[in-house]
This record gives sequence, structure tokens and C-alpha cells, in this order.
Amino acid sequence: MPRLRRASLDDLDLLVAHRRRMWEAMARFTREEHEAASRTYRRWLRPRLRSGTAAGFIVVEAPSVPVASGVVWLMDAQPRPGWAVTRQAYLMSIFTEPGARRHGHASRITRAAMRWARERGAERISLHASQEGARVYGRLGFKRTHEMRRDL
Repeated sequence: MPRLRRASLDDLDLLVAHRRRMWEAMARFTREEHEAASRTYRRWLRPRLRSGTAAGFIVVEAPSVPVASGVVWLMDAQPRPGWAVTRQAYLMSIFTEPGARRHGHASRITRAAMRWARERGAERISLHASQEGARVYGRLGFKRTHEMRRDL
């Protein structure tokens, strides 16, 4: 039976590798772009895992083979009408090995991330989903929203 566990700093390489494989599956970037993004993500994630503002979750199959992982990050948000709490969560880097898909691993990671964030005062969690992932998150109660962006 696969088990879910919290990631430690010792799992940083796995979390970075899974994030890269997630991006490789979703978008076309050069090898150099993937390598640069992985280096940047490693530098970004390490202090957040250390400080407890981010948490990773890993699904492990017997005896100790990691087959899925994901990260949740607590971030500040501006207060607004109807939402006074300024802490929200962002779910990212969910990846499941191809041979382990369709076994509920992403759902288990997402539910664990939501619990973790709720216990730390977050009232909302958001993410950007691939087309395949959107079905998983929709079943867990996530709703599509509209966002606009501009590079400066």
C-alpha cells in the first residue's frame, strides 16, 4: 500500500526533479531553460522548506520508491472585502510517475496540502492546473478563476 509522507530537506533533489518532469510534460522549453529553472527553484524552495512556509508531500510505494510529490506554499495576500485573513496557500509542482498515475496519488497530496495549509491559518488555496490536472482538482472542489498578467 502506498504511503504519504511529509518531505524533508533531504528530499529537495526529488522535489526539484519532479517539478522539472512536470514542466517537461506540460510545456516546450529547451534543456538549458529547464536546467536554469531547476536551479532557481532549488534556491527558492530550500529556505521555504527550512522556515516552514512551504511543505512537500511524497507518495512512496514499497519498499521506498517515491512515485508522486507536490509542494504547498503559504504566502501573504492583500486583505479585501469579505476576506480579512492575509494568508493563503499555493499548491504547486504536483507530479506522478507515469506508471503510478490514476491511483489517487495527486488527490492524496492535495488533501494533505489543504490540511497543512488550513492548520496554519490559510483560508484559501490556489494553483495553476494542466488540462489533465484540472479534472483531479475539480473533483476536490477547486473552481476555475480568471487572472490577468503583464510582464513589466
